[in-house]
Amino acid sequence: MRFSILKNLAFAIPVAALAQTADLKMGVVYACPAVQATMEVFSCTGPAAGDTCDLRTTPQGRPPMRGRSTRQQVMALLRICHLQTPAEAQAAARGGPAAAQGSGGPGGFKVGDGVRVLASGWQEATILQIHGRSYYVRLSNGIEVSKDWPIEVRRLGTLTAADHAAGQYDAHDRVEVNINGRWAEGTIQGQQGNMYEIKVPGFHGDFDTDLYSTTPENIRMSSRPAPPPPAQRAAGQPPKSGYVSCAGKYEGRWESTTGMAGNQVIFRSGKATVTEAFQKFSDLDCFIGEGKVFLYKAGSFSPFNEPMEINNDGTLQTELGAIKKMGN
Repeated sequence: MRFSILKNLAFAIPVAALAQTADLKMGVVYACPAVQATMEVFSCTGPAAGDTCDLRTTPQGRPPMRGRSTRQQVMALLRICHLQTPAEAQAAARGGPAAAQGSGGPGGFKVGDGVRVLASGWQEATILQIHGRSYYVRLSNGIEVSKDWPIEVRRLGTLTAADHAAGQYDAHDRVEVNINGRWAEGTIQGQQGNMYEIKVPGFHGDFDTDLYSTTPENIRMSSRPAPPPPAQRAAGQPPKSGYVSCAGKYEGRWESTTGMAGNQVIFRSGKATVTEAFQKFSDLDCFIGEGKVFLYKAGSFSPFNEPMEINNDGTLQTELGAIKKMGN
């Protein structure tokens, strides 16, 4: 007997549907609400009813199944299916029942789903009701409000291509923005209502900043490869040629020469702990170069703060004044 992955689904096909006709498309996903499944056909050996087709079906709540069925069985199921919508695809990716039933609201969300809503920043909320393009939600503090999709409602976690197409972007997304008819590379900085603020290197806007504000229709995700991550300095590696470790040269507790509180550096074996204005920064690498003392965060090639000048009397000149050794 020929193996068919559709035999269990075929019993659910309504008799009235068998009189309908449909065209079979390869490599697309069909949603089949009546049998709560999706189907994707990859190829068929021919157009005859007895020819076989290679396909994958995904029943709701179960793993996908790959196998072969007759073209007649495929065409019978196809009569109760339709091309999967973007909302259904999003729901399927989240494992929600809307993938098969198509019962979600805009964006593919349904009652009970957790989402992010724009309310004094992005906050998590639970959907209570759906009214057209609006979602009535309960915030984590118990307040219930109505929020419009797509501006004020989006999914938890990483946004999808469909979300971007709907005009949704998160902070730090790499995008292209249309400025006076030309597309420029930029990075999303924030959102105020339907306006996005984008950092565009080389752009000179108000107050001589590189920030540009615009609406979603002028934004698209960047198609360029992400820039390589900044080079990391190996542990103990000098940041520049000629720089040497402070180890054995500056050891102990150094504090303000005037007794001012909140200006302290503790040197230990090439490392430093800095207290500035009552903020403490630990495990900084210490190097001497160009007649100055430099501090660096682990892995960084950029100085942590302004270098300390080496004064003639042996003290070190910091941004907050001179410091000298006060103890071991």
